[in-house]
Amino acid sequence: MIKLTIKVIISALIIICSSLLGLIYAKSYTERTKLLNTLMGTLQLLESEIVYCATPLPFLLKKISKKNNSEIHRIFGKTVAILDEKKGHTFSEAWERAIKDETAYTVLKKEDIELLIHLGNSLGVSDINDQMKHIRLAMEEIKRSYEASIIDANKNVRLYKNLGFLLGITIVIILF
Repeated sequence: MIKLTIKVIISALIIICSSLLGLIYAKSYTERTKLLNTLMGTLQLLESEIVYCATPLPFLLKKISKKNNSEIHRIFGKTVAILDEKKGHTFSEAWERAIKDETAYTVLKKEDIELLIHLGNSLGVSDINDQMKHIRLAMEEIKRSYEASIIDANKNVRLYKNLGFLLGITIVIILF
């Protein structure tokens, strides 16, 4: 009787753990979609502040970083912190370092990160119209990535949730 109880408990733990692993992996797809959506909104805010308010870049970055506590907004705050160190970093160097530091453990893909780094090379070094063009181009690329991430999420979230559960069942069947 005790052996049966132990087998049931161990089986339940295996199934629960593998199901949780499936859920964690599935969540990465929905998190990327949310992050890209936040990035699009942030870039729209950046564009409107640059074009209509002509806010200086350091003040604009501080303002954006205080809007939310997502990974995207932390990039702006980290850039300001690097620039405030006054160690001779250019904006693009500070921006790139902030992006690499803040996106190290995010669900953003390499191409998303490279797009953000490329955007930083054009901010603050050209006129308003040129900056607006670069921001809009980045927003179009992010929008394409966002739409692709929605398709990936719809396809893979259910797959990984079920896969985690079925993997747990398979392990239990093999072990017992």
